Amino acid sequence: SITKEDLEKNLFKDVLGEYTTNVSGSSVRKNNVRLAGEKCNVILLPGEEFSYNQTVGKRTKENGFGEAGAYLNGETVQGGGVCQTSSTLYNAVVLANLKVTKRSNHTYISSYVPIGRDATVSWGGPDFKFKNNRDYPIKIEASYDEKEEAVTVSIYGTQTDNNTVEITTEHSDPNTCKTYRSVYDENGTLLRTDEVGYSKYKQ
Repeated sequence: SITKEDLEKNLFKDVLGEYTTNVSGSSVRKNNVRLAGEKCNVILLPGEEFSYNQTVGKRTKENGFGEAGAYLNGETVQGGGVCQTSSTLYNAVVLANLKVTKRSNHTYISSYVPIGRDATVSWGGPDFKFKNNRDYPIKIEASYDEKEEAVTVSIYGTQTDNNTVEITTEHSDPNTCKTYRSVYDENGTLLRTDEVGYSKYKQ
């Protein structure tokens, strides 16, 4: 239904969603955040699903990742910082109004994103996945700012409406919450609200 001329004229012209988090910790951890982001710089065609684990690959020395603290089932494992990139991407995906197909929260509340808005990953364990449910291709661009010590994930595509997205969190107790995405039209009328994450953390 889209002509080649339409595609070329409108390809990646709009920022659909963007999110930034501040990166702390060792230089090794910061490099892991940067490297994971670089590996996420891909294009997704309409209907294609993105898998964070498959895209980033194994977090090994051979792939450039260093040993920085990360927790999995209470154990410290290699590849610390990689979950910060996936969590930053998750927020950009929700803001871009893309379909989240797989997401898990950390065992403990993360410091770099608001509660309920993290996405934990580990090789052979939890993955973060989403689908390009739009009519046009999308492009993911992740960049690390060394001066600001921050990682930004931007999702480019073609905006076919003037809708805006708002993320809200509803707590049932201090360690349990649901995250919602509300979509509004250009007049501020609520079109729909979707639950995009259920999170339960340990104290």
